[in-house]
Amino acid sequence: MDNIKSLGIPQRHQPAKIVDLKVRTGDSVDKQAPLLTYEYSRQIDTSDPQSEDALVIKALHKKANADGTYSMREFLRTPFEGVVSSVLCSIGDVVSHGQALVEVDMPCAHGAVFNGLCGLCGKDVSGVDTSGVPNTTANIDMFHDATGLRVSADVAAAIDADTRKMLWDHKKLSLIIDLDQTIIHATDTTNPGFGQWLTENYRGPDDTTPENAPESAGASEDSPAAGQQLPSDVASFFLPQVAGQFFIKYRPGLRGFLENIAQYYEMHIYTMGTRPYADAVAAAIDPDRRFFNRRILSRNESGSDEWKHLERLFPVDTSMVTILDDRADVWRRSPNLIKVHPYVFFKGVGDINAGKLKQHQAAAPPLLDPTPEADSNTGNHPQASDEGIQAETESSAEPAAAEARTYLTDHDRELYILEGVLIRIHAKYYEELAVTSAQELPPPDLAQILSRERQQVLSGVTLVFSSTFPIAPGSPRPQDTDLWWRASSFGARCELEVSDRTTHVVAGKPGTEKVNQARQRHRRAGKSPEASTLPIVVNPKWLLDSLYHWQRQDETAYLWYAEDRDAVARLRGLQLQGAESVSPPKRKSEDNGAPGNARKQARGPLHKSVRRVLERDDSREALNGYESSNTTDIEAELERQEAGLEDHEAEVDSFVQNIDWDDLEREAMEDSESDDSAAASDHGRPAPREELRQVAMRRAA
Repeated sequence: MDNIKSLGIPQRHQPAKIVDLKVRTGDSVDKQAPLLTYEYSRQIDTSDPQSEDALVIKALHKKANADGTYSMREFLRTPFEGVVSSVLCSIGDVVSHGQALVEVDMPCAHGAVFNGLCGLCGKDVSGVDTSGVPNTTANIDMFHDATGLRVSADVAAAIDADTRKMLWDHKKLSLIIDLDQTIIHATDTTNPGFGQWLTENYRGPDDTTPENAPESAGASEDSPAAGQQLPSDVASFFLPQVAGQFFIKYRPGLRGFLENIAQYYEMHIYTMGTRPYADAVAAAIDPDRRFFNRRILSRNESGSDEWKHLERLFPVDTSMVTILDDRADVWRRSPNLIKVHPYVFFKGVGDINAGKLKQHQAAAPPLLDPTPEADSNTGNHPQASDEGIQAETESSAEPAAAEARTYLTDHDRELYILEGVLIRIHAKYYEELAVTSAQELPPPDLAQILSRERQQVLSGVTLVFSSTFPIAPGSPRPQDTDLWWRASSFGARCELEVSDRTTHVVAGKPGTEKVNQARQRHRRAGKSPEASTLPIVVNPKWLLDSLYHWQRQDETAYLWYAEDRDAVARLRGLQLQGAESVSPPKRKSEDNGAPGNARKQARGPLHKSVRRVLERDDSREALNGYESSNTTDIEAELERQEAGLEDHEAEVDSFVQNIDWDDLEREAMEDSESDDSAAASDHGRPAPREELRQVAMRRAA
C-alpha cells in the first residue's frame, strides 16, 4: 500500500468535467500514459498576443460560452509506470483539485538508485525526463564515498531511524570532525631534506619513546623519510599526480582524544581535501580503522569546495550531531558547530586544502620551505606566539663561541579542552533523553543543548569592542564579524558604544576613544560602591581564550590597566584578601611635596614593555612573575602617562578655582583646634591661604 499514488487535476484547471476514461482497474500503464480526459473552462485573455489575430479571435468567439469562456480538454497522465488499482470517478462527474480520480500502484518506487540503476528492481531510470516528474524519488546523497548512490526521503528516514536506535543502544552521539587545522596541520614540499631537518629540529611530543615512536611513523616505503625515525606525531606520504611530499603534524593529544571520544561518539571525517588526501590522512591517524572506519567524506563527494552541509550526511535528523571545525563560515555558522582554535605548526602554512576559501590571518604570510642548512628561526616550523607553540633553547656543548641550539616544541592544549566539552555535552544529552523518554516527549536536540551551554559562559557580560575589527573600506560591520557572532552565541551582550551596562571593553590597544571613555568612568566613580559595574579594559585574548575554553577566564591576566584588578574582583563578587595589587606602591613626592602625585603615577595603562609581556601566550606566568618582581624594577617599568596626568591636574585646578573657601577655612580651624599645642594661640585665627590650598589638594586627590 505504500506505493499507491493518487492522481488528480491541477489547481489551475478546476472545476473540470470528466469526458472520457482511458483505463480500467487492473490495467498496466507506462509512464506518461493517459488515464482520462477532462474538460475545463478558460477565460478569453485579451492580453494574449494571439488575441491580436482576427482569425483567432473569431474562432474563439465561435466556441465561447455564454459567460465569455471557452472549453479546453486535457489528458490526466501518470508520471510513473504501474498498475491501476482503482478508478474513483465516472464520465460526467465535475471534479476539483485535491480530489483523487485514479490510483496507481507502483511496483517499485526506485527508492535507492546506484549509477542510474534502481537498486531494488534493477530498472534503468537514468533516461532524460521531460515530464517535470523525475524517474525516481531517490534524490538524496547521504553516503560518504558512494557518489553514484542516492535514496528517497522514505529510505533516508528509515536509515536514519535505524542509526538513531543504534546510537541510543550504545549511548553514543554523532561527531563530524574536520582535518586541516582542526586535528592536524599539513604541508607539502618538494624539498627532499625537509624530513631530515624536521627530525633534527623537532623533539616530538612529551610522550615520545622508542616503543610509541616507530621508525618512519606514517612514512611510505618510497618516501625519503622512510628509514629515518620521524617523531611519533608526524607522518608523511605521497599522493598520485602530486609532485611534493606531504607532512602532517598531529595536534597534541590526538591519539588519546580519539581513543576517549570514541566511547561517546560515532566519528565522521568531513574535509575539503580530495579523496586520496583524506584516505591518506585517515590511514595515518587511524591505521586500524577503529575510529572512523569508512566514514570519510571529501570534497569529491560533498559537491562543493566552498561549503559544508550537515544534511549531506544527516538529511533527515541532525538532533544527535555536533561538529568540530576551525571554520564557522563554511558551515554558515551552524548551531551544531563547536568552533576550534585553528592549529598551526608549520609556520607560514595555512590550510593547504582551503581552495577558494579565505585563509586564517595568522597563517596568511607565505614562507619558503626550509633547507637542511636553513636557520632554525625561518621556514616551515612552529610559530612562537599565537598558537601555543614555542622554541626551547639548550646550551650547546661546543665552545662558548657556538650559538645555542633551538628546538621546536608544541604545547597546544586544544584537544584536551574539547574532550571535556564533548563529554559534558554527551552527558547532558542523555540526562535529558531519560527525562523526555519517561514523559513521552520528543527527544532532546543537541544544537539546543550546545546553545544553552554556550550562553552560560559569558552570561551577564556586556562587551564593547575597540580597535578589534578592521575599518578599511569594504570591511564588514562589527555586528557581521565572526567574533561578534561568537561572543553573542556564548551569552555576551555586544554593543557599539560604552554605556552604564558595559562590563568589558575588549581593546586591541590602550588609549582609544572608547578606552578613554571607560577610564573617565573610573575616575568619576572613584571608590564608590558603583565601581563594581565599571568597564574593565581587557586584551582581545581574554575573549578568545574564554570562547575556546568554554569557560570565562580570569580577567586579571589580560588587563590593559593594572588598577582594574580590584574592579575584576568586585565584578565577579569576589573579595581580595591579602592579595598584592599589580599597581606599584605609591611613590613619595620628590618634586614639590604636593599630595596626590603617587596616585597620578599609579593611573594610566601599563608600560609598553610590561604590556608586551602580558600579550604573550604565557601571560599568566608572566603576570605572576611581574607581581613578584622587585618593587624598584616594577617602578622602572612604569612611565608617566602625560594625558592622564594632564586630565588629573585639570580636575584639581577646576576644583581649586571653584572651592568654597569659607568651608575649607572652617575645616582648617577644626584641624587647628585638635592640635593641643596650638589650641590657645591659634583658636579663632583665620587659616593661612597655603593651608587651605593643601586641604583642597587633599580633597581633589
